[in-house]
Amino acid sequence: MTTEPLDTWSLSLNIDKELPTPAYLQLREQLVDAISTGALPAGSALPSERGLATSLGLSRMTVRRAFEQLVVDGLVEQRQGSGTYVRGQPLEQVIDRVLGFTDEARNLGLAPGSRMLSAVIVDADELVANALHLQLGAKVLRVTRLRTANGEPLALQEAHLAPDHLGLSLDLLAETGSLYRTLEQQFGITPARARQTISARMPSSHECRLLGIAREVPVLALERTTSGVDDRPFEFVRSAYRGDIYRMALDLRAV
Repeated sequence: MTTEPLDTWSLSLNIDKELPTPAYLQLREQLVDAISTGALPAGSALPSERGLATSLGLSRMTVRRAFEQLVVDGLVEQRQGSGTYVRGQPLEQVIDRVLGFTDEARNLGLAPGSRMLSAVIVDADELVANALHLQLGAKVLRVTRLRTANGEPLALQEAHLAPDHLGLSLDLLAETGSLYRTLEQQFGITPARARQTISARMPSSHECRLLGIAREVPVLALERTTSGVDDRPFEFVRSAYRGDIYRMALDLRAV
């Protein structure tokens, strides 16, 4: 979870204007040291540009240059309308089997969470219809959720379920926290295989607001079609993962 911005006294920041080193580099170095020693832990908010400028007798442009350098260094992230925060270690998910978000997060040692945004029956568009082997306009259940890890937004997921599963129990989904577990308990379906594609793109304003990221932070756009043991696709998912803290790895073997 994020914390309140720390003041300059607690960080022991001090800029010596008599030194030949530019003030913005002095500030950057001291903030880097605060991050490396844990004085500014992952997820904590840096003091505001205005607050630092006033307390240290610097211009806001000087403070901004220091912050921009920290962004380039990958040590902090700037969130739209919120402030500048210390980045944690990237989350690396190894892709070697079919897992839902809940199990993926737990495998990373994180506490998975979910916020239901909507669950509506809609007409399948061309992409969804092709993925689920349906006629264009067939009725599917679209479940949209904001997925969290340790209470922080990580991904926006939009799952489309085949017509056989329009009656999905949202109460059971809230209880299990896992769409796959809900489908197994209610319909006896388990995922057997999946095809997933990954691309990078810039986020929409809607995604920025829900994920708490700035417009310049890319997202990893995932599309996955999941099939059961009968080889019939039952789910098509579109997800947008925060590209600043999430990455995927593939385990490859020589033939």
